[in-house]
Amino acid sequence: MKNIFYFLFLLIICSGCSTSYYLRDGQEKKVDEAEDSKIDYRVLLIGDAGEPSLNLREPVLFEMEKRASLLPDKTINVFLGDNIYPFGLEAEEDLYYEITKNCLEEQINVMKNSGTKGIFIPGNHDWGDGGLDGWDRVQRMCKYIDLNNPLIEILPKDGCPGPVYRDFGNKVRLIFIDTQWWLHNDNKPDTSNCNCDPITKNEVINSIDTLIRTSGERHIILAGHHPLDTYGPHGGYFDWKAHIFPVQDFGKYLWIPLPVIGSIYPLARMAGISPQDMSNSHYKNYIERMEEVLSKYNKVIYAAGHEHSLQVIEGINNNIYLVSGFGTSTHDNNLSYGDKSILSLLNPGFMQLDFLSDKKIRLGVFVINDNGICEETFSTWLFH
Repeated sequence: MKNIFYFLFLLIICSGCSTSYYLRDGQEKKVDEAEDSKIDYRVLLIGDAGEPSLNLREPVLFEMEKRASLLPDKTINVFLGDNIYPFGLEAEEDLYYEITKNCLEEQINVMKNSGTKGIFIPGNHDWGDGGLDGWDRVQRMCKYIDLNNPLIEILPKDGCPGPVYRDFGNKVRLIFIDTQWWLHNDNKPDTSNCNCDPITKNEVINSIDTLIRTSGERHIILAGHHPLDTYGPHGGYFDWKAHIFPVQDFGKYLWIPLPVIGSIYPLARMAGISPQDMSNSHYKNYIERMEEVLSKYNKVIYAAGHEHSLQVIEGINNNIYLVSGFGTSTHDNNLSYGDKSILSLLNPGFMQLDFLSDKKIRLGVFVINDNGICEETFSTWLFH
């Protein structure tokens, strides 16, 4: 028995030291703000914002709306998936339809109240958390968004994998992919049941390659729900709480101690049992195929949610990976850091990308601090 506890102690230590804040040594914490007149486009990135808050208005969304209102004609809001927890949009006759619809409406109000454009990407929870009827649920969300407001759309549509792109002048190309399509094990669009184009994994990868290659002088943001790298639980990093209180992963108030046996859950996830974790073979395949493309290019920004944290990570071949998945204050998670980490933050918030007329890109990371105040806690010039 002593040996078992010793083994578990070592396992918890090796799982990764949890942190609420990490900044790479030598990395400047703040840079000067850009003048509004020099900003051609502003892209706000937020993920996993579809979980109901105890507040009358989710603070993260409220603060994001205020940022969007500053430059409404230049701002595009990108919602990086998991727009409705826990299983996507219910059918109208369902008891929980109003609750799930209101989760989505609260995010849609960011655009309605600020007069800005908004683009949603599906996430695994929007696909019924990978359930049998996931395709039906994501199509239902697509129809609701398409009918709601001409300034708002969901891309890709109807469960198709994408890529779909939107150009903003000759400055920015946003490329959207439905990464859950890649990982989904049940009914989904394929060559036998839909008109999606592209529709095979090879076609998807080749199309992404083409869209990057033909982008001209535009900056590229490749946006999908699942990150290519992360130092949170989806990347195999669990703190001691995950081993002692494993059921807390299913509810932040479920402080039920299960020492020893509780380690089975994080161990299984580290072994790849869940398609939502980077250790899973299907997820690994997605990363490998995407990085085959990204290794040909540089200065591409890959933006994702999924992990409930804010991370800036050094990507392959001088590309940048952004994880902006702490879109509601109800989330609870743990976070570590590694050699590729530039910034790791465990605060609710969102990210802002300013594309300037002189071709510079400024990244700002905004959080709701412990006092409930929104602050820009980190900023940097990308690819300088």
